Amino acid sequence: MDEENELQKPTLSPKLPRWWRILPFLVTIIIITNIDSLMLNDFIEYRYTIKYRGNATSKASTRDVYLNSTESMDKPSRSISTTTTPHTPISTTESPTDLIQEATARLNVFISLSATLPAIFTSIVLGSNSDRVGRRPLIILPFLGKIFRYTILSLVAYLDLADYWIIIAVVIDGLCGTSGLSILSAFAFVSDCTNKNNRTKAIVITDVCIASTKFLPLMTLGLYLENSNFTPALLFTLGLAVVGFILANIFQPESTLDIQHLNIFQQLARAKFSQTTKIFQVFLAKRAGHNQRNLLLLIGAHLSLIVMTYGSSAVQYLYLYGTPFCFDSFGVSLVTTTITAISVLFTTIYTCAVPKHSDNLFLPMLGLSFHIAQITIYAVANTVWMIYMGASIGALYHVFSPVIRARITKLVEPTEYATVFILTLIFESGGNYAINALSNEIYKATLTIYSGIVYFAFSTFGILGIVFLL
Repeated sequence: MDEENELQKPTLSPKLPRWWRILPFLVTIIIITNIDSLMLNDFIEYRYTIKYRGNATSKASTRDVYLNSTESMDKPSRSISTTTTPHTPISTTESPTDLIQEATARLNVFISLSATLPAIFTSIVLGSNSDRVGRRPLIILPFLGKIFRYTILSLVAYLDLADYWIIIAVVIDGLCGTSGLSILSAFAFVSDCTNKNNRTKAIVITDVCIASTKFLPLMTLGLYLENSNFTPALLFTLGLAVVGFILANIFQPESTLDIQHLNIFQQLARAKFSQTTKIFQVFLAKRAGHNQRNLLLLIGAHLSLIVMTYGSSAVQYLYLYGTPFCFDSFGVSLVTTTITAISVLFTTIYTCAVPKHSDNLFLPMLGLSFHIAQITIYAVANTVWMIYMGASIGALYHVFSPVIRARITKLVEPTEYATVFILTLIFESGGNYAINALSNEIYKATLTIYSGIVYFAFSTFGILGIVFLL
């Protein structure tokens, strides 16, 4: 007898849970992921500041390094006479600031490349089996990865271990799927539990909840890291991952009706490697009218916006920490808070005021245009107020871009909700590491030429996304 038939069926008819029940655990894993980017970058930069300066006991002293570098840029060089911009040094001799930033970017590249293949492997295997094993395991596993990650990083901070332990921590995190696996499962869960009339609103709200998670953790953590006391912050995040793991096991429901009666181990046992072929089948399947072509174009646009978003955000901390802005952790958090506050405000207006035409493709085209404007302003900015202006404009991108995801779900069958986003998952998990590596490499290579080049480079993907939507 087939193993699946041997499992006891429930006596009561299964029913779909409320779509919003995924939000607490999705928000928790994304909060931890947002902490990842700020804390790891600060931690690495702090270690290299000690290495190259030897006297950095706080983030304030690290910022002094940048401020001193800015002041030296305003003074004429005795050895070389040349014109300069705020992004271009006046001497061929690298300052401690450049050495710290280049070393940080270099380690970021190593970390990203090392974690790419494990994350892609997990994304393909578990993502392609999502409709078979259910949504719940894909929400829970990333918490396990974060527990391993922050256990190792806490030991690195406390015992001052070598850099390769940081790489090991991120690789193990990638093997457990990263937050990209949770995002895939969350949107599949929302699609399972909604219909075509209310799905767009639900997806937009879910997407903005993801963006909104940057507000409180980055504000509080950014202020706390001013004293460079990393061990308690790492332990706190470890505790958050443990609590999320336990509560998700207890309270997170399953939206795939025929396996609601199974436990997480029984669900994972249903995974098959043969399911990975569905990644391609979903795009090759014949569909009514022009749906197949429209699906491919929407996926192309979605992948383009992911590359632009991840590529431009990968160097944001390094870029704003450097000259001429010399932000500290709290300053970068304020920029993120600006984006979040405006996103929430306009999402509230959007969900209340435009229910009838909420999935018009003009909206994501508008959102991409706002994001292109944001990173272009970043690239040419030479004052702090220009950074805030760019952030305010770019916030609208988070309101309109989720419409693409909602349109995609309306072109596929309910059993394909997760499979159709496998390529997206690959870009958001393993691909994210590769994109980060590319972004950091571009930034490192152009740092002494013009540090804003990296933003110009990734804005081209936004333009490509708009072309796909035309």
